[in-house]
Amino acid sequence: MHKIYFAALFVFFGSISASAQLYSEDQSASVTEQVLKELNRERSLLSQNLEFRIKEIDTKITNLDESIRTSNSASEKVEKLLERVKFLEQRQEEIDKNTVSVYKYNYSSAVLNLASMEREIKPLSLFNSSREFYSTLDKVSNPMNYDGYQQWFGKFKGYIEEEKEDDAKLEALNHMLQVTGDLAKGTPFTGMFAGNLIDGISQFVGSLNRRDKELREKSIKMLKLTTSISQFTHDKDLIETEWEGINKNLNELKELQQEAIEDNLVEILGISRNGFTEKFTNETDAKKRTQYILDISKIAENKIVEERKTNPENWKQEYHDQMLTVQNLKIRFGMLTFRILENLEKYEKLIAKYENDPFLKDEMKNLRLKLDLVRNSFESTFNPQEYIRASNEMYIVE
Repeated sequence: MHKIYFAALFVFFGSISASAQLYSEDQSASVTEQVLKELNRERSLLSQNLEFRIKEIDTKITNLDESIRTSNSASEKVEKLLERVKFLEQRQEEIDKNTVSVYKYNYSSAVLNLASMEREIKPLSLFNSSREFYSTLDKVSNPMNYDGYQQWFGKFKGYIEEEKEDDAKLEALNHMLQVTGDLAKGTPFTGMFAGNLIDGISQFVGSLNRRDKELREKSIKMLKLTTSISQFTHDKDLIETEWEGINKNLNELKELQQEAIEDNLVEILGISRNGFTEKFTNETDAKKRTQYILDISKIAENKIVEERKTNPENWKQEYHDQMLTVQNLKIRFGMLTFRILENLEKYEKLIAKYENDPFLKDEMKNLRLKLDLVRNSFESTFNPQEYIRASNEMYIVE
């Protein structure tokens, strides 16, 4: 059963002129947020200048309208009407500049977030390198790890061997033990196997007379322990089933992200896939990664300007579609981290359910310590709700 543990890595880009400043800022803050904040600051300044110029033009148009209304000269009216048309054209030019500015920022934001996902998703595939919590779960589910169980189980197996020829249930249990293997090696302790084993132990207890008082008491204790472990394992497996869906969604997300990388970086921006992998994905020097992604940002901005010139009638659509694709990927990633957090919370409830069980309480204390480490590591890296919120607000509106 695969589980997922996250250790996200964030890498970022912005304008080349801001590179040194961004890298030296507070490292506890998200570099992506820093860069996007800088990009948005520059865009906001441009937008304010554009807004100021548009207001100036509007004032001139208003003055011209008043002059045209009050003028008695036909030639003067024609001259002012022509002047008004010129100002309207200038006004539209300023609006177009703002549109290009917005698309430059938004597409740069899309490329940044898409590139960052390359380093955010990659660690998800390496989750199995952190197995301490889950190996502890497996140990709790194996009765052979409990004091005295293995020695007692040998006596129980001896009983099965002696009685199996005259008892069909014990013969079936003996067969299952042979087929499923040694409990000490981690045979799944749930379902029909656990049920038949509990029935067999109950039958063993019933066969013991007063002269076997010590063994009978030991067997009753082992029966209770077996029952607790079986129910715990059943509840645990219900939680772990969710990891299969999480892993499936993760694999789908990785494929879609790789397709988006191919579409945007390779096809649209003409960036080498191998170069991107070498200089960004696998690069360990944060400064080099930052500078490389800054360069990509500039390429993305220039591509918007170029497309606007070469395809003035329909230049927005492809970039709009790509931006929506990246945004949807980011939202799906956020939802995936939310599902993981929810699943970790289910383990908390599982531990709380069995923490007062006299046979499992010590194991639950140890398990809680391991779970806290997993949760703290996850929560220090991811805030699913914040991630989803940021994904919904990653673009600005014209």
